[in-house]
Amino acid sequence: MAGLTRILDWLRRSAETHDPEAIASSSALTDPLPESGATRNESGFLIPNYQLIRCVGKGAYGDVWLARNELGAWYAVKIVERKTFTDRTPFEREYRGILHYTPLSRTHHGLVQILHIGRDNDAGYFYYAMDLADCQERGRQIDPEIYRPRTLASDLDRLGRLTPPAGLSLALELSEALCYLHSRQLIHRDVKPSNIVFVNGIAKLADVGLVVHVAEAKHDSKNLGTEGFVPPEGPGTPSADVYSLGRVLCEAVLGYAAAAAGTAPLSLGDIEPEWQPFREVILKAANDDHVRRHQSMAELQADLVGLSDSLPQR
Repeated sequence: MAGLTRILDWLRRSAETHDPEAIASSSALTDPLPESGATRNESGFLIPNYQLIRCVGKGAYGDVWLARNELGAWYAVKIVERKTFTDRTPFEREYRGILHYTPLSRTHHGLVQILHIGRDNDAGYFYYAMDLADCQERGRQIDPEIYRPRTLASDLDRLGRLTPPAGLSLALELSEALCYLHSRQLIHRDVKPSNIVFVNGIAKLADVGLVVHVAEAKHDSKNLGTEGFVPPEGPGTPSADVYSLGRVLCEAVLGYAAAAAGTAPLSLGDIEPEWQPFREVILKAANDDHVRRHQSMAELQADLVGLSDSLPQR
């Protein structure tokens, strides 16, 4: 009661004096989230139970916001607007992808967890709340003023490329997550460094709007995915995800900028002699000829597990 009386007193004095300082002080005494559990950002979105702090990522299919819930915990919220697309097809495809993926998202450590989905048909957007990536500078110590999400792309910007042992560890983690996804008849279709985030230091597949059931993929456009990570035959098959992961590893371990060169012949950096078998596995996964490529993610994963048992760990 004393706290409520203090707030009402400030409001009364500010109303009587129109004192800006009194008004500012009174707002500092209140909960940062309104009682309705929803706040609007400068674009006017209404996201129940989350306060949107600032945009921390922009993509072809929506923006990602740093957000916190009513308990003060940090999350990422992606907002996808209907007006971004020339027709409803890609908008609905992204929404279906989230619906396909969400039930699995909490069942494997290599998948970003989707915690909540919402949709406002009248306003023309949907959103989903998910795990927040680690901060590049401070890990799980989130400072909204300096927060930048840690992704494989940001790691490569900082490091140039990964050491072979770190690359093999990453390859094992991602191949296991993709193998799990494929076992549930789902395909990712957009595996690339910027879509691999780290949460508590663990690599996870993110940006799951293009996830689709194998049976549905054949009806979609062949122009999906990101240049450099899509095989010549196009996306929409488990083999295409193998290729995408192979290209990610080319960039991360061998220093080849896949996104800049599309499907041009590989021109790869050196690797220590004892790690040449790892190089060969990467090249097989990234082969433009799908016949010479690993025929499944399980086959690639088996090769990687075999390497982990035989190659030096340092």
